[in-house]
Amino acid sequence: MAEKNALLSMWHELDVPDGLHVELLDGELVMQANPGHLHDFPGRTFVRHTPEPFEAWSERGLLVADDYRPRADAVVLRSEDRPADDAEPDWPVQIVLAVVETVSTTRTAIKRDYEDKRERYAAVGVPIYVIVDPNDATWHVLELDGRCYVETGKGIFGQPLALPEPLGFSVPTTGWHPYPSR
Repeated sequence: MAEKNALLSMWHELDVPDGLHVELLDGELVMQANPGHLHDFPGRTFVRHTPEPFEAWSERGLLVADDYRPRADAVVLRSEDRPADDAEPDWPVQIVLAVVETVSTTRTAIKRDYEDKRERYAAVGVPIYVIVDPNDATWHVLELDGRCYVETGKGIFGQPLALPEPLGFSVPTTGWHPYPSR
């Protein structure tokens, strides 16, 4: 237990240089370069276009497990469920209605968003998982069916992203752009 607490303390107190992103995934601190503004557009769009009684927050740490605390690109929750204080920097996953992850460019990061996080979010019961992929300019809406996600919506950048109930609103994707070809 002391080892877990030490790792959590180190993670929360880590002075992360600008342009880097750190997550605690399966007991490891994973640091990667943030691809920049193209990566951030989807999360910002959710923050700006989520209507009441919901709200979206970007770069939120989620308490999935003691050794698994991803920093989601955006989360959507009911406004009334938002934690009242900042005593715990990571939000309990039970209050989250949807998680939005924007895929990065490396094979490891792509696998992490399409497979690893998908499995972990499903296992803890997050109802909706949205994957935004600037590599091919697509978005995917996945809904929890039992303990697995089923894709219920898919589109390309420029098409509105419709979220299922209980959310029931759409987010515009016209400002989203694919990563430049390498």
